[in-house]
Amino acid sequence: MMTLRALSFGIGLSALVAPSAAADIVNFSHASGLAATAEFTMLNATTVRIRLANTSTGVPVGFDSSDQILTGITWDAGLLGENAGDPAIVGGSAAIGATSMSVNFSTGSYGPGTDIGGEWGFGNSGGSGGLPNMVSGNTAGVVPFGGANLDGPASLNGPQGGLVANPILVNIGGLGAIQHEIVVDITLDQSIASLSELLGNGVQVEFGSDAAFIFVPAPATLTLLGVASFGAFRRRR
Repeated sequence: MMTLRALSFGIGLSALVAPSAAADIVNFSHASGLAATAEFTMLNATTVRIRLANTSTGVPVGFDSSDQILTGITWDAGLLGENAGDPAIVGGSAAIGATSMSVNFSTGSYGPGTDIGGEWGFGNSGGSGGLPNMVSGNTAGVVPFGGANLDGPASLNGPQGGLVANPILVNIGGLGAIQHEIVVDITLDQSIASLSELLGNGVQVEFGSDAAFIFVPAPATLTLLGVASFGAFRRRR
């Protein structure tokens, strides 16, 4: 049976279980109701699948329609900080999740399995307040996975194309989004033995364009700090 690591921040920290080499689940949450879930699975030594979902049940006071949209996930692979030789993303793909669909895309309505590589991409140099390695719908430091433009303009234009919760929490207006989940496969430039080589320095999600970040440290960091409950959230604009 697969062993998963579950982390939850904001109101409290759930029990930690040692992860397997195959899969890792990280749950992000904040007292405001902002929340996300990311499941990382090793498909092989150089390919990792990420199932990313917006699981928010509320938003901070003053958040508008774009702030509620989950626009990316970032981590710091290898040694702490940006280091030559750390595992880097060199390509991949993104698709709408099995229970999800597009909302307000300018070219039509799209359901599960639709390629959204024209709306999402990858990066390895930080940007938009994130950690070095990222999968994001925002443009800063991001190379599109490639694919048809489903929600104009042609360039990445997050927060549009990002993830909203189900139900949508704030009137989305005319913004394009994906309701609930995407599935991303990333290709790495070198083999890894376990997911700890990617996630050992913590993981962070972003809402809007720098509207808010929720950071989950690695379990070892929590042990050193003696933390039983911890919330990491910031609004930059």
